[in-house]
Amino acid sequence: MNLRFATLSVSAALVASAIAEDATTRIQFEAGTSQAVVTGKVTGRDGTIYKLNAKEGQFLLVQVLPEGKGADFNIFIPGKGPGDEALFNSSTGGRTYIGQLYKTGDHSILVYQNRAAARRGETADYKMLVRVTDKKPEPEEVPATGPVPQKVIDDCLAELRKMVGEKEMKVKKAERGENSFIIDVDVEGVPEPWRCFHDGTKCTGTEYQGEG
Repeated sequence: MNLRFATLSVSAALVASAIAEDATTRIQFEAGTSQAVVTGKVTGRDGTIYKLNAKEGQFLLVQVLPEGKGADFNIFIPGKGPGDEALFNSSTGGRTYIGQLYKTGDHSILVYQNRAAARRGETADYKMLVRVTDKKPEPEEVPATGPVPQKVIDDCLAELRKMVGEKEMKVKKAERGENSFIIDVDVEGVPEPWRCFHDGTKCTGTEYQGEG
């Protein structure tokens, strides 16, 4: 599948003018989550289109994570696609997009290589975070790399406090998972830790790691 690149007069963005149907993948969030991490690779002029259904007024965040620094992406509003004017182009706008959507329907995200890398036939692995929320997300709280934000830990401790009362709690482990932050907490008098999940905006669930 070869992609021909054209310069858009309005956005000055490089976009693919043709792409095969079988290179399209639909992004669907797991129940109770508002984000997904997609991975893949693009070689030469090949590219991949991701379809994501979202509503007018919602916020979309798309971020190429550090592990996927070799890839670029374009975002298209419903009814538009490669060859049309892009809503956003990472090669000129940066590695993270956060914006409020103004149209309901399938938004398209095209992942591709820049023209120079494509000409050389290089291959780029990518890892991309996609999130849709009703409120504007904070980019520094998106699972990527680096330490877990203190706000995430505080939110999880507050949520667990509702369940364990005034027992002493101590954070055992805090890490970034594929789709959420994961916080393990030791609780006084409890043999196994409690686990809290956080999507960067709010706690999405808790579970006890032992039996009973």
